[in-house]
Amino acid sequence: MKCKVIFISGLFLLASGGVGAQAPMKEITQEEYQRMTEEAMQSRTYSQDRGQSWDARLAGVSGTVSVKSPDSDEWSQVMEEMPLDSADSIKTGPDGTAELYLDDKGVFFIGRNTELDVSSVEQSDMTLSLKFGSLAAKVKNLLNKKFKMQVRTPSAVCAVRGTEFAVEYSRLGKDTGVAVFDEGRLAVTPIDDTGASGTEQILEKNTELSFVPSQKRFRAVPLARMIKHRNQIVALRATAEARKKTWKRLSPSARSEMRSRALKQRVLRKQLGKSNVREIKKIRGPKAGARRKAGALRPVSGRE
Repeated sequence: MKCKVIFISGLFLLASGGVGAQAPMKEITQEEYQRMTEEAMQSRTYSQDRGQSWDARLAGVSGTVSVKSPDSDEWSQVMEEMPLDSADSIKTGPDGTAELYLDDKGVFFIGRNTELDVSSVEQSDMTLSLKFGSLAAKVKNLLNKKFKMQVRTPSAVCAVRGTEFAVEYSRLGKDTGVAVFDEGRLAVTPIDDTGASGTEQILEKNTELSFVPSQKRFRAVPLARMIKHRNQIVALRATAEARKKTWKRLSPSARSEMRSRALKQRVLRKQLGKSNVREIKKIRGPKAGARRKAGALRPVSGRE
């Protein structure tokens, strides 16, 4: 290990142009090597290609959770981890929750009674559209500002960089609630009834904003209504750390196979259900017919 540290330190010095042909190698400690490595990483942008898609996956499925792909009109109930593509839609029932992962950079918790469109999984324009329900998230800070991510509701656009946040939208009241917790900030742009964008509002740590499309004035306040999502945010911190250690991107073939298997589960259950019904009819049919025939032939007593 000592030899490796000396060799790598030499590469750092050569790259900086500060070593001549006769300059001696300088041995550095493990702590110095770690610091130099971190500085080198920070000087570079996030290494993934700007035109690449996130490896988006639905996981942590509990209760009733369904997905609709852009090439289908039917919702397929999902029971296991599933890769997601652009234009997929996710819906949870009264007992359903799920998590959405973007590589090891973002973890989203999809609450009960929620419908969410994964409008785009492109790293340069990642967009989640919350039709109704709730969404909580922990997204790591991306060093390259060209990587864009936003969460939209019918009355707001939330630009995400690196933040712990939650978003709600109610179809009944048509109101949006947005909150930032212990990390980061969020740029929130209200949208009125005509679709016009209002003035961008910056939410700082531990503040929230609630509004309806017709609202003209906006003011961030300390966490109150949205504080109910704090426990979920704490859980997402642990999830994000765990996924960071185990995450591996899937190959295109592995993604396709996993996605196909997840979407076919509902079809297989439906086919199995129809088969069982046919078998039950075969078994019960003759007996039921015999009972009806016996009832028809039964003599009528005087007491009736």
